[in-house]
Amino acid sequence: YDDERMLSLATFQLRKNVERWWRGASRTLEETGAGITWVSFCTAFRKEYVPESYVNALEREFDNLVQGTMYVEELAHRFSSLLAYVPHLSGRERAKRNGFLDGLNEDLYSLVLTSSPTSYADAVDKAMDIEEGLQNRRSRVRLQVSQGTLPIVQGVQPSQSSQSSQHPSQQPGHHRFRPRGQQFKKKSVSSSSGSGNSSSSSPRAIFCG
Repeated sequence: YDDERMLSLATFQLRKNVERWWRGASRTLEETGAGITWVSFCTAFRKEYVPESYVNALEREFDNLVQGTMYVEELAHRFSSLLAYVPHLSGRERAKRNGFLDGLNEDLYSLVLTSSPTSYADAVDKAMDIEEGLQNRRSRVRLQVSQGTLPIVQGVQPSQSSQSSQHPSQQPGHHRFRPRGQQFKKKSVSSSSGSGNSSSSSPRAIFCG
């Protein structure tokens, strides 16, 4: 969804005290000239209902998010959920695309990058397609190894071929950490609260995530 659509969907779900709060907050935004946008809504909502320590923890998670043992679909889902807590990326399609690519494991990162994805959504689609192709290839190799029909390549032992059939994220040496650029970071705000944990059922996740 675009920002206008997300704003419409989020405000439509507001009820009771939260709805009354938003009526007042939206008037204030209009009077001050800030305007009513998805970014201004998220900023105002977090300021009113979300502890600063929680937001800071999610921003750090976004900055350090890597694929690891997750499949691409899982990574994309978490990336999208955390985007609500980094509103400075809203509307910056290139920045979102690069942020997602930076979180991929090394083998997928290289393959997806060479396919030149034009947007975040395009990067996710291509990463999922490439991941599926790699998994299918490894499945065929495993089957050939188990049946003893894997072609013999000089200098390559069956155990080496079998090792290549592991999930990319499970292979040693494939995990890498690429720190995100400054465009993905906000100025950290000190907080006296030590914990960044919060229940996923919290209304903040409904309206800004």
